[in-house]
Amino acid sequence: MVTRRSVKVWLFILAVLLTILYLFPLVLMAMNSLKTTGEFTMNPFSLPVRLVTENYPQAFNQMHFLSALFNSLILTVAACLLVGLFGSMAAYVVSRIKSRFVSFFYYFMIASMCAPFQAFMIPLVKLYGAWLGFNNSLLPVIYIATGLNMAFAVFLVRGFLNSIPLEIDQAALIDGCGSIRLFFSIILPMLTPIMVTLLVFVAMGAWNDYLLSSLFLQTQEMRTLPMMIRVFCAQYSNDYSPMMAGLVMSITPMLIFYLLCQKQILSGVVQGSVKG
Repeated sequence: MVTRRSVKVWLFILAVLLTILYLFPLVLMAMNSLKTTGEFTMNPFSLPVRLVTENYPQAFNQMHFLSALFNSLILTVAACLLVGLFGSMAAYVVSRIKSRFVSFFYYFMIASMCAPFQAFMIPLVKLYGAWLGFNNSLLPVIYIATGLNMAFAVFLVRGFLNSIPLEIDQAALIDGCGSIRLFFSIILPMLTPIMVTLLVFVAMGAWNDYLLSSLFLQTQEMRTLPMMIRVFCAQYSNDYSPMMAGLVMSITPMLIFYLLCQKQILSGVVQGSVKG
């Protein structure tokens, strides 16, 4: 006989197994970053014979970690600020203004989320790289990353805004509050949970991006952390252990950011999807 207690036990066991399965690649990467490349090649699943901490200084120097980190931070912070600002403003308009014109452009933006980036990356390179001369610059990468995330931002924030009563807007307007002040002083602070959720998703996408950055950033001084991982890949061999160390250092800032914001992420996703 299946009881409620037994169901809970099996669900707990399943959750533990899924957690182990999810964390296994991270543990494996960290473990292999403390081996020699020879040990990694022989058996990537074995424990290190001795802790080879020299992989981290080697990766730090070979990746030019500080300059790559600086470029990744500029790209991520700029994309987050632009998407957060303009995405929330556009979502507020879509949520509050009921017209066919606004609805058409909203659903048109949602439809654009179905198109893969590979479908229009060549025209973007031709336009911003060849015609406008923005090669080897973070500007087109930031601009395109903002555009790619805008539809998702409007979709996510609009769902949360629909749960905020319209009477709040009306009361503020009656008290003499202007539209701009209404949004920035009243509405925007109420969007904190969903904005944190949005910024985490945008930050993770911008931080881990390789394809978009590789289309525009050619010189070593402008490359981001995901691009610099390729310095460990030679024509006939790969230096795997320093590569693992470089990956550990690259994902650590975003992992810390995600762990610090996990409560706001869950709160924002639940409120934005269920109430919206």
